[in-house]
Amino acid sequence: GPVFIQEPSHVMFPLNSEEKKVKLNCEVKGNPKPHIRWKLNGTDVDTGVDFRYSVVEGSLLINNPNKTQDAGMYQCIATNSFGTIVSREAKLRFAYLENFKTRTRSTVSVRQGQGMVLLCGPPAHSGELSYAWIFNEYPSYQDNRRFVSQETGNLYIAKVEKSDVGNYTCVVTNTVTNHKVLGPPTPLILRNDGVMGEYEPKIEVHFPETVPTAKGTTVKLECFALGNPVPTIIWRRADGKPIARKARRHKSNGILEIPNFQQEDAGLYECVAENSRGKNVARGQLTFYAQPNWIQKINDIHVAIEENVFWECKANGRPKPTYRWLKNGEPLLTRDRIQIEQGMLNITIVNLSDAGMYQCVAENKHGVIFSSAELSVIGKWKK
Repeated sequence: GPVFIQEPSHVMFPLNSEEKKVKLNCEVKGNPKPHIRWKLNGTDVDTGVDFRYSVVEGSLLINNPNKTQDAGMYQCIATNSFGTIVSREAKLRFAYLENFKTRTRSTVSVRQGQGMVLLCGPPAHSGELSYAWIFNEYPSYQDNRRFVSQETGNLYIAKVEKSDVGNYTCVVTNTVTNHKVLGPPTPLILRNDGVMGEYEPKIEVHFPETVPTAKGTTVKLECFALGNPVPTIIWRRADGKPIARKARRHKSNGILEIPNFQQEDAGLYECVAENSRGKNVARGQLTFYAQPNWIQKINDIHVAIEENVFWECKANGRPKPTYRWLKNGEPLLTRDRIQIEQGMLNITIVNLSDAGMYQCVAENKHGVIFSSAELSVIGKWKK
């Protein structure tokens, strides 16, 4: 039966790309040579009707891809005389960044010594963004007094000084397409009705109350406070354990970055902003999750007619994966001689109609994995 050598992967396609085609990979071996077709969001892709689509050695090529028609979940389906298998699903998304709609922004007036926030308000986009600000034609550098959030794009100044007067422009970059757009400048002026006195830290940037983080990924937590004098920021775990040695702190402690996130890194984290007037704390829970991962796959089985078949597949993941089974790409349910319980499949008194390609599918909300095997049934010969 058919076996996948390569299955499709998620694709983020830059809309501004010179290359006006997308390729979703699928490579299959088998004897006889398998026939390959594709589905988009569960519907067959008809290469005969839409000339933009073509299948080349199993892989799907899309010419002049279009974000309204072509975005979605793709799946490769391989069939020969022994049966059918389906690939994992691969998501095709399009990365783009539109221009800012407005040309002007109203003037912001603040007292010297006051803290302030300048909003970026990025335009419509898809794909991860990075943010920077320009101050009077020059890049605005970040220190313990100034912070640019990579979550919102906003610029925070803990305590405004005379030297901060001028024009501020948000620069938004799409990290996938590398396309860059500039927002309208925001003028900042000082009020002339006195200077702001000292006050305790006010945490303006803080990470969410719950931050679900995938195993092995890097998580970044942001924290920044306004205040006079300029507050200092420290990070700690609420349970008193030290923060992992691998963690890094950037931007005058405004960012805590934990690489290769593991179960033991999960927990309640606190950011403490302090100055001579007082202190404030922001808290958030880092939770651990993991995509399904095979511990035990299924293997091909050859049996004589009227024998029994037992397969078991096992996967770990957080939350715990659920299982379903496919026969020749179609859902298999418990009935008559077929018993399914989680990752276990029992077929009693096998007959020729049971032959085919079987797949165990393990999934949680973070991912889906497939394991495939062939059941071949050998007839009994009368002497």
